[in-house]
Amino acid sequence: MADATENRTAIDRKLPGLARALNDEEMRLLLSSSLPGWFDGGNLLTQVRHQVLKHAPGKRCVIEYRLEAAGNPPPWRIIGKMYRKDRGRVAFENLRLLWQAAGENSRAGARFGMAQPLAYLPDIGMVLQSVVPGRRLADFAVSDDLFEAVRGVAENLAALHGLAVPAGEKRALGDHIRKYCHPGPEVLIASCPESAPLVESMLAGLAKDESLPDAPVCPVHGDLNLAQIFIAAGRAWFIDFDGFCLSHAALDIGNFLATLQVYFGPNHAALTKVFLESYLKSRSPQMLTGLRTYQAFAYLRRAVICARAPAVADWREQVRQLLETGNILLA
Repeated sequence: MADATENRTAIDRKLPGLARALNDEEMRLLLSSSLPGWFDGGNLLTQVRHQVLKHAPGKRCVIEYRLEAAGNPPPWRIIGKMYRKDRGRVAFENLRLLWQAAGENSRAGARFGMAQPLAYLPDIGMVLQSVVPGRRLADFAVSDDLFEAVRGVAENLAALHGLAVPAGEKRALGDHIRKYCHPGPEVLIASCPESAPLVESMLAGLAKDESLPDAPVCPVHGDLNLAQIFIAAGRAWFIDFDGFCLSHAALDIGNFLATLQVYFGPNHAALTKVFLESYLKSRSPQMLTGLRTYQAFAYLRRAVICARAPAVADWREQVRQLLETGNILLA
């Protein structure tokens, strides 16, 4: 029986299909008809059990389903991700294009690890995907083999940046600043006035990079962080492609390298070296165009988030450190 928390979760006016998505019997019927070829013959879907993994009210909800079928004792696990309005349809089409390009790339000898898009359920605005193997890089400790994991991330990112995806929205650095620094750097200055010189200096530095208009454009994840990377046997898989677009490879690379410094500080220089060496085995140095600019952008983004939702008492000091690091990169 659903607890009080789940009952509250089910009431989301911007996700009107959520109550149905949390009803196991309703989902058993819906999944039986929505996954052709899975449940026919002796493979009758007999039971569905769900677990809410993440709920951002009014925006999205991620649910894991365990499916039990007659004739197949081991339960299947799939992920359902709900979106508001018609955004799930766009998300599914992007995933489908990536999966198709990844299949063609695999036949050419390069493998890209991602969750398989299974179906889109328009009645409830849900994208169905497979579960990727391994464990989140966010759960790794310094005692784990971080170098092997980072090598796997570099290889998978290189594979993503080499995919021939036929369509996608093109975004430049200015677009990323508007999207990921919401509600805007000016709000950071308003909430932390002493940061104004550092913010203004960084924005001026970001605007000065004249190499970006001529830099190669490729498929990018757009929002790659440790929680969206899974590692198994030295390979990496990426999830959550809501930020997918066609942009500069340095967007993903710069964000990941900034993440390494923030979370694995003492080891970040060695990890960065391993990452770049592995990435450049299959991608040209031209793909790194604008790298320091995008690394600086990653720190600006983190400073905005830090000010927008302060989580610690010394958040102003954290904002200052992030902005100083970004400005050093631009210098």
